Amino acid sequence: MLTVMFILAAMTLVAAAMCILFRRSGKSFEGMICKFMASFGFVSTAILGYCYNPVNVMYFCLVCFALMFGWCGDVILGIKEIAPKFRGKLIPLGTVFFLIGHIFFLAAFMIKSGFSIIPLAAGIAVGIIGLILINLLMTEINAKLKALLAIYYTLLAYKAATAVYLLATTGETAYIFASIGSILFVFSDTCLGLLYFTPTKRKNLLVTLELSSYYPAQVFLALSMAFMA
Repeated sequence: MLTVMFILAAMTLVAAAMCILFRRSGKSFEGMICKFMASFGFVSTAILGYCYNPVNVMYFCLVCFALMFGWCGDVILGIKEIAPKFRGKLIPLGTVFFLIGHIFFLAAFMIKSGFSIIPLAAGIAVGIIGLILINLLMTEINAKLKALLAIYYTLLAYKAATAVYLLATTGETAYIFASIGSILFVFSDTCLGLLYFTPTKRKNLLVTLELSSYYPAQVFLALSMAFMA
């Protein structure tokens, strides 16, 4: 079962690599199909991980919900690529789906860690820095979207800090995967924010950096299930 899980994780990353290649060559439809395949892959990886190691049903359920909301976010943002006229509605909607996914991830981590002020303080600090950068760099978006992005980034950082805190306090293998995945998510969404909301001229580079960190992030988070104590 463990071997099958790692094979599926590898196939997920192959689909993600194909998505990047198609997106860079301007083939939006083919890229969207590969994006959906990769999203299916990371959800399936978590399910196989639980089948291999069925020790914490609550963690599994929360992580699966988180990954499925990420899958929905991928679908919404994938539609944007082939229906750009709805871009203004799809980007905030996709952001909300990913935000809900991060809430589920955070809940999964907190059932193991409990509440601690350290990761919360780290999340708020990063959120404040993010809000400053949003105001400096993203001058062409409205105040509501800025507020949504600030909340999103704070929660994203809080989730990553909680995973790292769990790794530091427990030393469990599962939280090595969870920490790497959560940190990669921060990097990926930073690239995505620059791509969507700043007048960047190097879109292909940002697309590559975003997707090449986003899918490994989801795969690492999914793999944490197989090593949960």
